Amino acid sequence: MGRTSRWCGGLLMVMAMLPLPARAAVVACGGDNQWPPSSYRQPGSDAVQGYSPDVLRAALADRVGVEVRLMPFARCLAAAEQGRQVQLVMAASYSPERAQRFLFTRSYLQLQPVQLTLQTPLPAATRLPWCGLNGFNYRAFGLSPAQVDAGSANYPDLLRKLQAGHCRGFVEYREVWQGLQKLGVAAGAAPLAMRPLPGGSPVRVHFMISRQMAGAERLREQLDRALLRLEAGGQLQAMLARHLH
Repeated sequence: MGRTSRWCGGLLMVMAMLPLPARAAVVACGGDNQWPPSSYRQPGSDAVQGYSPDVLRAALADRVGVEVRLMPFARCLAAAEQGRQVQLVMAASYSPERAQRFLFTRSYLQLQPVQLTLQTPLPAATRLPWCGLNGFNYRAFGLSPAQVDAGSANYPDLLRKLQAGHCRGFVEYREVWQGLQKLGVAAGAAPLAMRPLPGGSPVRVHFMISRQMAGAERLREQLDRALLRLEAGGQLQAMLARHLH
């Protein structure tokens, strides 16, 4: 056997003894404007908490890790669509426009739409648009883009715009708003009245995976199987309860 053959054989033996490469980590994003129970930070903490990170880590426990980043939601969508630095969006509602750019997993959370207005309504408030957050999908509430002034970056900005009389109120999910109140987001704001959104039905949310990501279909299949398993075992309900109460 020649020197080259012996060297190649030795290299193959060393490679065979090395551990198999771990599966790649997944980077997920959500909005940084606080959106409990899905994802949020406690005051004074940089740690991301929430139902969505818990579910994602449980579903992808066989991977090296799941990294969760919170950022302006419009930037989250743009980064995830490219599929390089970020591959997945948490707690996304379905729209045909999004489905052209992303794959949707099965639903893992259901939320109830509500409307929030000042307890003392402004004169002619019904002629005003709804206040909204940049990048948010208001079609899930049955609202068209023309009905929403979606120029607010976060809830403090939105509440200031509402109190200044620039909009009639805003729509959100009951579970989200109750969580935001616990986090103190509405502290100091004018009293608000919360009512069911007329004609609103529960909205299902999903994980969205970039169609540009290599292996996107395989990742969706893996998540769907895991979500079914976690739901059947009662683990989804238990994880959600930790962030609702």
